[in-house]
Amino acid sequence: MKVAVVASLAVVLLRAAELTADGEPKAAIALLRPTVARYPDHPEAWCRLAAAYLDAGEPSESLDAAKAAMRLGERSWAHRLASLALIELGRDDEAVVSAREAARRDPADWRCHVTLAQALRRKESEHSLAAARRAVDLAPDEARTHEVLGDSALAAQQWSQARTAFTEAVRLDPENGHARESLTKLAGVAPVRATPRAPGRPTAPTRLGRAQLTALWLVVRRAGVWLGAGAFVLLIAGMPEPSTFLAWFGLLSLVLVLGVLGQGWRSLPHSARVTPRVLLAGRPALAAAVGLLALGLIVLAVWTAALALGARGLQALPAVLVCGLLAAGLGWLAVSRTARR
Repeated sequence: MKVAVVASLAVVLLRAAELTADGEPKAAIALLRPTVARYPDHPEAWCRLAAAYLDAGEPSESLDAAKAAMRLGERSWAHRLASLALIELGRDDEAVVSAREAARRDPADWRCHVTLAQALRRKESEHSLAAARRAVDLAPDEARTHEVLGDSALAAQQWSQARTAFTEAVRLDPENGHARESLTKLAGVAPVRATPRAPGRPTAPTRLGRAQLTALWLVVRRAGVWLGAGAFVLLIAGMPEPSTFLAWFGLLSLVLVLGVLGQGWRSLPHSARVTPRVLLAGRPALAAAVGLLALGLIVLAVWTAALALGARGLQALPAVLVCGLLAAGLGWLAVSRTARR
């Protein structure tokens, strides 16, 4: 029973994170409010609720939810959320205190230093700049760190550094509208434009930004869940010895997983459709998850073909199950971490 409750709660929290990321914080709030009422001792649920309230433009409610997570001992996320809510409420001094506490508790998390830079920006621009630089040092491949560095440099009237930071943010995330607008204001000319490309022949992306990574991880996670579920059903249905007829269900499982991957790929923005070289470069977790999916599909295909030809045995299915669960688990961790803002 306890395992079922944990699994159910995990599904709710992931769905809430997806809704918030998709620009539907009100729907996430509607999902999370009964959840925290039922599980009031779950700090992540309170943090998800605080993040949704923040995106919905309700900083007071966000602050209350973040404080509830703090009381439950949440490490740093709750302090970051509280700081962001306090900034929205105009309580800058308190926001700085909360952001400093987050950075103290988790100094290796670039998000803590981003929040500190935001909290310091209006009153202590030089310290804000230092915090933003620290965030860039920790996560140089995150467009968000360069965007915040640009904002802090603007506040400190460091025009050249601001321009450099915003340019890097756009390079990492070409869809970053705030960085583009800031560059336009700095240049005093027409908006910065992406490099023109021939119609129907889009240029393959060479870097992965935060939005692109999240989109890819969602596809990987979904496919991993289906692969693991299919292997589990086949394993149960085939006990104690599988029949040749089960090969049809193995084929159906393969088609379903490939269909999920195909549909997910088609729904991705072009900027997330990277080449294998880009996928493997500097993203070992994503490469590992994709490799696990590929391995699981290959093993399942071989097992299905062997079963259709008269072979017997279920020994290959646990390997497929493990591959699917590991890929889904990596996706879970990646999406969960990305959603923590």
